[in-house]
Amino acid sequence: MEEYTVYVQVNPGSCVVALTSSALLTHTEGWVEVERGPGDRCHHPQSNYLPLPLYTDEGVPRYKLVDGTIVERTIEELEADLAGMVEPVTPLEQLRADVDFLAALQGVVL
Repeated sequence: MEEYTVYVQVNPGSCVVALTSSALLTHTEGWVEVERGPGDRCHHPQSNYLPLPLYTDEGVPRYKLVDGTIVERTIEELEADLAGMVEPVTPLEQLRADVDFLAALQGVVL
């Protein structure tokens, strides 16, 4: 059976932000090798390697890399990241900002 290499990308805080395998990756610069092995676990790690999704429902990275091993982040770490996230703009707020901007370009006061 063919052997594949699992790679991760991490952010400056060592949070795992991307996961792929040697089957899909042509250049490994910026990626960290975490395991080699046969089968779907290493061939398609995006859906087979970790027990939970890479990100929480809120968009916070769920895992970090510690001494070359992927470990799940603590609740405290996840909550700290969540508290530091900016609330996304609603579609209505974005539309209003776009209209205001276009009006200002035309010299129109709304």
